Amino acid sequence: MSILGLAKPLIERMPGGADYYRYLRETKSLRAEVVFREELGFFFNGPSSMEKGEFEPQETTIIESLLGSFDMFVNIGANTGYYVCKALSHGVPTIAFEPNQLNVNMLLRNIEANEFEADFQLFPIALSNQNGVLPMYGGSTGASLIDGWAGQKNKCLVPISKFDRTAKSLVDDKSCLVLIDIEGAELDCLQGAETLLTASRNVFLIEISIGEHQPVGVNINPNLVETFNLMFEHGFDAFTADKRLKKVELNEINEIALSGIDSLITHNFVFTKDSSILNKILFL
Repeated sequence: MSILGLAKPLIERMPGGADYYRYLRETKSLRAEVVFREELGFFFNGPSSMEKGEFEPQETTIIESLLGSFDMFVNIGANTGYYVCKALSHGVPTIAFEPNQLNVNMLLRNIEANEFEADFQLFPIALSNQNGVLPMYGGSTGASLIDGWAGQKNKCLVPISKFDRTAKSLVDDKSCLVLIDIEGAELDCLQGAETLLTASRNVFLIEISIGEHQPVGVNINPNLVETFNLMFEHGFDAFTADKRLKKVELNEINEIALSGIDSLITHNFVFTKDSSILNKILFL
């Protein structure tokens, strides 16, 4: 264990100690040399599971299987750039959105270490259905615009905007593979991204929490039905983002919302207007 880790219990007992410990940990992360990861095939620093190539194995397989079929990769909630670097290492131009400043700083260092700058554009903002400023709760892979998400209390202000206002011109006439992982705020994001929804060739991989991480007193995602409905209304079919690739129907979503029983097992879903694209997904 590092000296910082050994000192953590003492530091956190001090007034403001938890914030100070977080500052020390983040400063240490930003000073660390970006390391070439054999498991990934590129330079990368981030959460341990990402560095080891063990992060979200089924979702990673889906992304890697589909990347070559699209003109562009759009990563909303890019964190430290795990999927961004994967896309760029495959030569796919990428747009990323990430509002957490620590994540942004680490992501940029990962981009620089790999010399990926030419095909990459970053917007250090959160996407929503409005423009302005909102509090973001927590950090790392669990930061959320939802108050009380996963019991997180610490917060900071972040800029928010609509995708259609920020990046519409970048995706016009391009087919996009869109990854959205923004911890409960996906409905608001989608409502501000009509450009992505109306395009015929786009495919989405979206994390939609059903019962996980909800604020205290909330058993089932209150936006669950509306989120799936929005995608269905734009002509998408939904499938579980796992080895089953099970088709998800609206009646099952309605039943989950009414009963409070999650029958889907996963909280990641593929949305496509052409289900033949699923034939490209090759699970080991």
